Amino acid sequence: MNNSERKTSASYLARLEHFHQLDKEREDMIKDLIARNQDLEERLEKKSQEYEDEVQTRSLYQAQANDTNKQLVNIQHKIDANSFACAIIDGDGAVFRTDWIVKGEEGGTLAAHQLLTDMKSYLKSIYPGVNVESWHIVVQIFLNLEGLSGKLCNVQLSKNFNELPSFVRGFSRAQGLFSIINVGKGKEQADFKVRQALPLMVHNLHCKHVIFGPCHDKGYIVELRPFLLEKSISNRLTLLETTLPPRDFQELSFRRVKFTNVFRSELLPDGPPTVSPPLTPAKPTSFAPVSSSWSSAIPFIGKSSKGKASTVTPEKQKIPSTSHKSKYYLVNSSGQRIDEPLPPTDAISEERFRERCEMESRGPCNRYHLTGSCEEPSCTYFHGVRFGAGEQLLLKVKARSILCYRGSACKNPDCYWGHHCKYGVQRCSRLNCSFISTHDVDVTPTERVYEDGIRYKLSSERHVAIGT
Repeated sequence: MNNSERKTSASYLARLEHFHQLDKEREDMIKDLIARNQDLEERLEKKSQEYEDEVQTRSLYQAQANDTNKQLVNIQHKIDANSFACAIIDGDGAVFRTDWIVKGEEGGTLAAHQLLTDMKSYLKSIYPGVNVESWHIVVQIFLNLEGLSGKLCNVQLSKNFNELPSFVRGFSRAQGLFSIINVGKGKEQADFKVRQALPLMVHNLHCKHVIFGPCHDKGYIVELRPFLLEKSISNRLTLLETTLPPRDFQELSFRRVKFTNVFRSELLPDGPPTVSPPLTPAKPTSFAPVSSSWSSAIPFIGKSSKGKASTVTPEKQKIPSTSHKSKYYLVNSSGQRIDEPLPPTDAISEERFRERCEMESRGPCNRYHLTGSCEEPSCTYFHGVRFGAGEQLLLKVKARSILCYRGSACKNPDCYWGHHCKYGVQRCSRLNCSFISTHDVDVTPTERVYEDGIRYKLSSERHVAIGT
């Protein structure tokens, strides 16, 4: 074999080996492509599954979001449907106007409607774009009913002890969400209730606005200062001013409002108005005897300072008949109320009184039968035909056994209650005497005090202690 033939065979073998190498590279490339494609398919499958999961999750979240939005709309609707504004008032300091109180239950009804009108007018002025008419109005007033009633009577701004309770009933009944709460005696009782009610209302989502009435007492400033830091609360809080507030309240930047048609704008006086005694005329022209609402001809029966029984009659005074009315009451040298003795009752009147009470199956109304009128609409005692003079005397004797809530400070000539123990500390042997607080009262009358403030001294040599 020649050299050319050998070269040709070798070249073919080399080319064949080259082809084998190319085939191997192609096979490796195809294998790599197949592996890459398989990986991509797996990744695509995984992403597709993740996408499906995401779609399902999104659908679930969207459904939950839709449900949440519906619930939020329902909640907002319920909040709007039950929205209210609230007034929280310390009634021991924010006192209703006297012209409302003296009208009793009717005055309470009128005052409630006036307060409702004033509150809505104020709320409309600070929420011009809101339908305030759809809001409920809640009023809570906390006070010591007995103490305030006594104060009003003592300063002669109320005719009797029952006027304020009657007013309170009318006020609370006039509006379903208006309440006057009697917290009883104790300086801090109303304060405690007010302090508990305020945070409850300002954090209540239904409560759109709070009118707070404590401005007579700077002790509330500590409670109010933290709310200044929360705009969401301070913008919904208004201070109610009645009387002039302490200067410390001027530091608080809350809104202010006054309801002068409902509440007093001046402090209650410390005592009843004083009446200056008139000058005694040098030459009185006409005179007339002055009798009490019962009987001026009844003598004081008792013992003189020497122990002898004596009859005491007031010193004859020259009383101008044109300048006095007949009603008066007696006081001792200290100005304390002394009860004028009553004449003895008769058996016939007592029998008629007993029969009438049995027929009515309840007790008589003292006020109606003794004064001719009763302003209590829900009075549980019987009225009807008034008792005659004999039965009225018996009823007044019974009423004298009950201590007047004003005690010896009473200045009402028409008062039929008792004002001191008829026996006095020396002779009273009752262990549970209801008049024990008056045992130190000197029951010797020294003056007549007429309803117009005129005072007439009784004869000093005829002063005798009543009941001795």
